[in-house]
Amino acid sequence: MHSVVSQQLAHDGLVPAEQPRYVLVARAVRDAIAQGVLPVGDRLPAERELCRRFSVSRVTVRRALVELETQGCVKAASTRGWYVTALVEPNVLMGFTDLAAHRGFSTAARVLASTVRAPSLDEAEVLKAPPGSVVLELERVRLMDGVPVGWQRAIAAAWLAPSLPDLAYEQASLFQGFRDHDIVPTLADYGVAAIPAGGRSAELLCVPAGTCLLQVKAVTSDQHGRPIEISEGTFLGDRYRFTASVNSDLRPHV
Repeated sequence: MHSVVSQQLAHDGLVPAEQPRYVLVARAVRDAIAQGVLPVGDRLPAERELCRRFSVSRVTVRRALVELETQGCVKAASTRGWYVTALVEPNVLMGFTDLAAHRGFSTAARVLASTVRAPSLDEAEVLKAPPGSVVLELERVRLMDGVPVGWQRAIAAAWLAPSLPDLAYEQASLFQGFRDHDIVPTLADYGVAAIPAGGRSAELLCVPAGTCLLQVKAVTSDQHGRPIEISEGTFLGDRYRFTASVNSDLRPHV
């Protein structure tokens, strides 16, 4: 397996650029992770092999690996080497675009639907929509470095941010669209479950039916506590993980 990976890395090579070589090595490894050449949980080729494939020193390789570790792409496992980690949702509210950028990945989307309409009764209740308000229904396949990693449907409070329907969501961030109106996504109530990929999900994400997906449902509120978005999505279980901190309520009960 490592020989195949090393050959692929070597084939990709280092693109000449006015950047330090460790940055180029890190980018090449990160691209291999995003494209599935290096799956989550796999061990990276040995440092010596990476040095040979990229024609760089061990110092350069180690600096690249540290950079990838800082971005959360890989993790050192004692003396056993370096392993690929999954895209992890941190305990800080970040949209998909922000999270992937934090990890050094480029993002895009294939927009399946973008519609301005009146909210349903359930949506209006959750979003506390005033009479006559409209929502943006946005359905996308989320891409990370060109690879489909998830499907997402969002119902956004467009009456609070009128420019939302005008954004080009192949690249635009819904959260950034809210921020442009001084509306800061601050809190999200999540529901997470593991589900098998159905026919449509499998087709959209280019995986076999039955593949394990992570289903994420959320209601996001802004800095004033106003609900601004209802979302649901399914993400590839080997590319996306969710973490949370849970605290015990130690306050005395009267």
